[in-house]
Amino acid sequence: MRLPFGERDTPYEVARVVVLPVPYDLSLSFLPGARRGPEAILLASRELEPFLLELSVAPEEVGIHAAEPVPFVAGSAEESHRLIREAALGHLRAGKFLVALGGDHSIVHPLVLAHREALGEFSILHIDAHADLYPEWQGSIYSHASSSHRLLTEGFPLVQVGVRAMDRDALALARERGVALFPAHRIHREGLPLEEILSALGRRVYISFDYDALDPSLMPSVGTPLPGGLSYRQAVDLLEAVFGEKEVVGMDFVELSPTGQFHAEMTAAQLVYHAIGLKGLQAGWLAPP
Repeated sequence: MRLPFGERDTPYEVARVVVLPVPYDLSLSFLPGARRGPEAILLASRELEPFLLELSVAPEEVGIHAAEPVPFVAGSAEESHRLIREAALGHLRAGKFLVALGGDHSIVHPLVLAHREALGEFSILHIDAHADLYPEWQGSIYSHASSSHRLLTEGFPLVQVGVRAMDRDALALARERGVALFPAHRIHREGLPLEEILSALGRRVYISFDYDALDPSLMPSVGTPLPGGLSYRQAVDLLEAVFGEKEVVGMDFVELSPTGQFHAEMTAAQLVYHAIGLKGLQAGWLAPP
């Protein structure tokens, strides 16, 4: 029987990696459906080959446990974010490496706060088509378009890769606050500047990956698709470089809005599984080939 991310039924007590579904999408500003993203990724992951040829390891061997989804309160973004933070904190205090599946990108704020409370300081690698630097959007600071702004106000060092949508005020704010910005158009013209990105990051890194960072020809099932995105190869090369040089303390993958195009869901699941394999190699949970 195929299980989420492999064939092994790993009990929570012995699992090193906990996959946390966060089906919250109350802050979306365009296409709906990200609350169905976590379930779609878990379902697609059942069809993945447990052995990952590129890494020559089976990431499932780290011990992966899919936790119960975090509930949300439909009438309160603030209360929903509190529940997300508390759920994440519980898993982190139990010593688990957390991989959260969204949901919209606003969930990164409570997730990151939980990681800092449990694990200390780190920088954030934000891979996204959008800068998410609006102070508020549609009257709410809890919007997915404001998540990076909230992180800046909390004092987190921010590195953004793949961005291709931001306004003048957001660009000015990014420059003022020292955000390291690597927009998609530069990457396509000059190549992926891995050394610069690694230099901009601290020793410890939290990765937040919005699926709309990928080009919509590859990843059409997102709430706010934009042309000119990253290829799957570029995304994997970036993750491999970061895991090769930094200590990754946690991850989230957000904004998949399933539309019945199963190739997108398989792509989303494969990227998560690959990242778990990279963490397993980095942490010594998997023997390198």
